[in-house]
Amino acid sequence: MKKSRSYVSQYRRRALARHLIVATGYGKVAYTLPQFKEFILATQDPDTIYYQPVEIGG
Repeated sequence: MKKSRSYVSQYRRRALARHLIVATGYGKVAYTLPQFKEFILATQDPDTIYYQPVEIGG
């Protein structure tokens, strides 16, 4: 992933605050919404019609 610990923890905190994920153990989380994992995977796969590239920086 090549992101700093502080970068990742910022987004982890936001997802926890919005109840999108729950902590399931040290360094582990689980999605709370049904099919959310599949949605994330589909929107980041350039071969699907749902592809929405994430722009970092800029």
